[in-house]
Amino acid sequence: MSKEKIFLFDADGVLTLPEEVFSVIYARSRGLDIEPFDEFFKKEWDNFVTGKSDLKDHIRENPDLWQWDGMPEELLTYWFKSEDIRNDEMIESVSSIRAKGTPCYLATEQEKYRGSYMRDIMFKDLFDGYFITADIGLKKSNPAFFEHIVKELSAKHSLDSPADIVFIDDSQAKVDAAISAGLRAHLFTGVDQFKEQI
Repeated sequence: MSKEKIFLFDADGVLTLPEEVFSVIYARSRGLDIEPFDEFFKKEWDNFVTGKSDLKDHIRENPDLWQWDGMPEELLTYWFKSEDIRNDEMIESVSSIRAKGTPCYLATEQEKYRGSYMRDIMFKDLFDGYFITADIGLKKSNPAFFEHIVKELSAKHSLDSPADIVFIDDSQAKVDAAISAGLRAHLFTGVDQFKEQI
C-alpha cells in the first residue's frame, strides 16, 4: 500500500453484519404483516436514501404502516441499534490502514438519520470523512456518486487519477458504478479475501 492510495469502504455487508434487516425484526416483534414494509422499501426507499424524503415525517404521517405509539426518534433509535452489529475484524483493518498513513473514508447508502448515526456513533473517528447518499442526493449505483467523491477527494489529496481511490463493497452493481467512475473497486466477500487484496 502506498501512501498515495485512498481507501473507500461500504458500511452494510462490509463493516456491519446484521443478521436480519430491521423491517423483518420489527414486523415479527410486533406481529405485523411484512408485506407492506416490503412494498415501502421497494417503492419509496430511494427517496429517503437520496435525501428527498424524511423518515421521521414518514413515521409520523403513516401510522397504519408503522403502528408505533412513541416518538419517531424512539423508533429510529430502536432501528439503528438493532442493525448495529459491527464487523470488528474489518474495523480493525481500517484502523490499521489509517495508522500507516493511508486515508480511509466511508461511502454508504443511507437515509440521513442512520447516516448521522454511523458518522457520530457507530463509526465515530474511524474515518477521515464520510460520504452518505442522503447528503449527496445520489445512490451508489449511480457513477455520479463516485464522481462527486473523486472531485471532493482530489481537492483534499494529491491524486493522479480516480484510480488512486480503492473502493470496497459487497454489491457488484455498486462496484461496477465505481469502476465506471474510474476507481479501483473490489467486491468484498470476506475479511480474509480483503486482506489478501491489500
